[in-house]
Amino acid sequence: MQAWLSGQTHTEGSTVAVVEWRVARHVTPLLEAMDIPWALMDRSPPADTGLLGRFQWGPWRSAWRRAKRSKAPGFVVSTAHQAFVAEKTGHQNSTILQAGVDLERFIPGEKKSTFTMVYHGRLDRHRGVLACVMLARKARNEGLEVNLLLIGEGNLEPALHELAEVNDFLQVPRPMDQASLAKQLGTCHLGLLPMPNRGVWRLASPLKRSEYLAAGLCVFGLHHEGHTLPEVSDAWFKLVAQEDFHIDGLEFIRRCMAPQKEEKGQPRTYAENHLSWEESVASLDVKLRELLQSDS
Repeated sequence: MQAWLSGQTHTEGSTVAVVEWRVARHVTPLLEAMDIPWALMDRSPPADTGLLGRFQWGPWRSAWRRAKRSKAPGFVVSTAHQAFVAEKTGHQNSTILQAGVDLERFIPGEKKSTFTMVYHGRLDRHRGVLACVMLARKARNEGLEVNLLLIGEGNLEPALHELAEVNDFLQVPRPMDQASLAKQLGTCHLGLLPMPNRGVWRLASPLKRSEYLAAGLCVFGLHHEGHTLPEVSDAWFKLVAQEDFHIDGLEFIRRCMAPQKEEKGQPRTYAENHLSWEESVASLDVKLRELLQSDS
């Protein structure tokens, strides 16, 4: 990126850079030497656990403090994320860009004959994925005919493939491109948000949440700031405390399996009204134009 930037020409007053926090310390000195105004993009603070996560927090803090020193604006994904950045780094000039969804790609499709729950994303142990497997198993034990689809890759893959070999209700396909993912989601019934109420998940605005709703799925998950949405109905969007995930999950599955046709289209309608990228893109456009004007 440094080499590419060095070889570029730009017109002063019409060029602005949006810099991801992971590379900020490498490219922002060059941008400033070239008189290119920049803004910091933080789509997620470090999500890894253990040693790798500890290594990542240093560059994350450094990027935001660099933005504060340079009076560069920043972009975050939620109100909680914005407050966290201000508290940890002192940076006060950030704009919320909530995760949206491609409404033309993620659409409801013909549903599978068996009620299917789905989670897609990293299949890592600290994301609560095993709780989804336990929920599906308990549903089966209660006589509910459900399947569980887990799409992604991560450190739980070997264990999940072993579980899939002995549990017919569990499917763990190979990772797929976005077009295939969108088609697959449209055939499912219930999207799961199992990420626990701690750390980075409270600050998030997960793409999967918007994609589930756009594909016409009901949503069930753990209750915390990173999962909540305004003006939703618990008839099709239900968040519960971690200790109630399985008990309340079984009740919600039964409700979703009931023939309540008047509610079937509401997740998609909500996505159309609230979750397109248009609002976030408009906010991004306004802030970048302000940045250009303030720098000229």
